[in-house]
This record gives sequence, structure tokens and C-alpha cells, in this order.
Amino acid sequence: MSAGKVRAARVKVYPPPAGVKADEKLHVYVFDVFHEKFLPGRTLDNIERAVQFQRHEQERIYTLQEAEPELFDLPFISSDPDLVARVERDAEYRRVLVRDLGTEARGRNRRH
Repeated sequence: MSAGKVRAARVKVYPPPAGVKADEKLHVYVFDVFHEKFLPGRTLDNIERAVQFQRHEQERIYTLQEAEPELFDLPFISSDPDLVARVERDAEYRRVLVRDLGTEARGRNRRH
């Protein structure tokens, strides 16, 4: 097994809320940590490509933004094809995602 596949196997994929069917494709969205906004991303066919795109986006973001690590925009992978619209309609889903992604951003700051 290649190193990319090992890393991809450990990546977190955020599911849609309970009762909503997950998509077969994976979607890389960007969470604007500072403004707590969800931005559209890209749809990919498999986890390896999604992780590769997520890492590429993270590198691009690091070169563009000048912020503390915990305030960098955070690309993340979801199986929810309608996440951006759903977080506007479903306050509980949004709250859970903001909490989880905020924790991930703070963890990223501790690693630096």
C-alpha cells in the first residue's frame, strides 16, 4: 500500500446530518474559520483524490493568508453534496460542524 493511501485511510469525512443520504462522491469544502462561513469546493470520485486536493488547497491557503495557524481557512472532506446550503437551513448541523472544525483548527495550531 502506498503512503498516500495510508494517509487517506485516516482522513475524516464529515457525514451529512442523520436522515440525509450521503453522496457516493466526496466533496472538499473550505471552512472560513475566522468568519465561520462554509465555502463551496470541489467534487471528487475517490478518497485519494479528495485528500490530494484537500492538501493542495491547504498549501495554497497557507501561502495566501497571513494568520495564526488556528485562523487559516480549513479545507475538509464531506459526503454531503448540499453542505453549503444545508448549513444555512439547519442550525444544529451548522453548530456541530463549526464546533468540530473549530476544534480541528485549534489542534492544527498546537502542532505548529
